[in-house]
Order: sequence, then C-alpha cells, then structure tokens
Amino acid sequence: MVTWLAIEVVTSLQGAEQVHGLLDALGCLGTAQTFEPDGAVRVVGYLPATEDVTEKLVWLQEQIDFAIAHDWLPKSTSVTTRTLEAEAWEAPLRKVLPPLSIGNRFLVVLTDEPADNPEHRIVLRLRSLGGFGTGHHPTTRMCLEFLEQCQVSGKQVLDVGTGSGILAIASAKLGAREVVATDIDDAALDAAQENATRNGCIDFIRFVKSDLLRQVSGQFDIVLSNLLTPLIKDLAWQIKSRQVLAPEGLWIGSGVSVEGWKEVKPLLLKLGYRLVEERELAGWVAFVATQG
Repeated sequence: MVTWLAIEVVTSLQGAEQVHGLLDALGCLGTAQTFEPDGAVRVVGYLPATEDVTEKLVWLQEQIDFAIAHDWLPKSTSVTTRTLEAEAWEAPLRKVLPPLSIGNRFLVVLTDEPADNPEHRIVLRLRSLGGFGTGHHPTTRMCLEFLEQCQVSGKQVLDVGTGSGILAIASAKLGAREVVATDIDDAALDAAQENATRNGCIDFIRFVKSDLLRQVSGQFDIVLSNLLTPLIKDLAWQIKSRQVLAPEGLWIGSGVSVEGWKEVKPLLLKLGYRLVEERELAGWVAFVATQG
C-alpha cells in the first residue's frame, strides 16, 4: 500500500511562490495555500513516500535553509510532515480544496462523485493532480476567469506547462478546435491525460513533452501559461522568437508573484507586448497580453 506525506511549509506571503516551486520540484502532486491568523501563509503539498523520500525531504530542507540564509525566505519559515495512507490522502486535500465555483462558468471538483451544480456550470473533474492546477490556487483561478471571457470556440489553444491539465481541459470544454498541452514532466503529462479522459475530452487535446516551446510548432489563437516567474520570462522571449502567437492572438499568463511582476511587466513591454489586462489576487498576478 502506497503511503503519502503531507508536507506543510509555513512562510511569508512573499516567500510563498518560492515554496510552491520547491514543492513542485520535489514531486508533490497537488499543492494548496491557506492563510494563518498572523498573516503567514501555509503551503501544503502531497508527496508519495517512495524509497527516495528521505533524500527528497533532506533536499527540501537544504533548499529552504539556503533560501533563509540569503534572506529569500524569513527565518520563521518552518517545515513539518505527516503520514497519510493512500486512501486517506485525498480526504484532507478535498477538505482544503472543496468544490469551487470559478468565474461565471466553471465548477472544479476533486472527486468522481456527483457535485451540486444548480447553476449548470462547466464541471472540471480532477483526481490526478500535478503542481499548480486545482483551480483553488489564485493563479489558476485567474487564468480560468480570463479564459472564460475569451472566444475559445473553434480556436487553436496552447497550454504551456499543463500540470494537472485543468486549463487545457477547460479550453476543450469551451469548444476549442484543438488544444496542445505541454509539460516537461512525465508524471504531470500522465496526470493531465488521466484528467482529460475523466472529463471526456482526451480526443480534443494533444499532449506533448516539451521544455516550454522547444517541441512546439505552429501558431495559436490563445496561449495559456501558469508558470513561475523565471519560466514566464523565458517564455516571453520564446513566444516572440518562434512567432507562436497568431496576429490577433491572446497570451493569458500567471504564476507570477507581485514581486515577480516587477520584473515580468517591464520585460513584456520591452519585447513589444501590449498588456490588455492585469489582475492581482492574494499576492499573485495574472495578465492578458497581445503582440502589440
């Protein structure tokens, strides 16, 4: 029987982006963020306890200690772990992440059980999770809110760093002609394909293993990316150099903290993007951009 660990890191709001990135790199399948009464942020990740789990936890602590030493994380940052049985690990995740209505059209559900849906929203069912991507994280939520405002039906959509596949699945359910979903991680691609099958849209999504755009060709009407700041900056260059965005296309991006946005926004403007809209939620920023 597989055992799972719940890894909880308490840090500052400014340090939350880095912690999410560390838990993602560690291999956590699903992360959640809640706020403590004193203003601190508790980031929880769920990790299968494989044979190398001890080495992984040592690596995590080393990375956090290094970040603290360089004042990237506050000295008060703490890490705790607890063990969950395979059947039990989704229960606390669902408790932290209940069914969630997003925008005017989506309902995110983390089980295969029937969900109350009196507003007849588009249901996005996720059981296999990867990195960001439950919809409960502010970055995914803002991406979905921007996406539902777009004319997606009949469009070509690219989801870079698909994770759980939630943005690709949402695009398919909004009627996209074709969706290409990329990720560099095999486990994330497996999770995304399982979720696409669960949502009945596997035939409308093409999954590609790729480091950002390196294995992607063609132009797209909508590019989606929920990635951390360094990857968003790299992607901004690649979208321009590879001419991935169609002339009237939209780039919906997030994963950038408020602090990171101070680096990303000037770069986008320097590269000639036009910012159509930007939004902030719980210390994170999402944006919609065109080629300018």
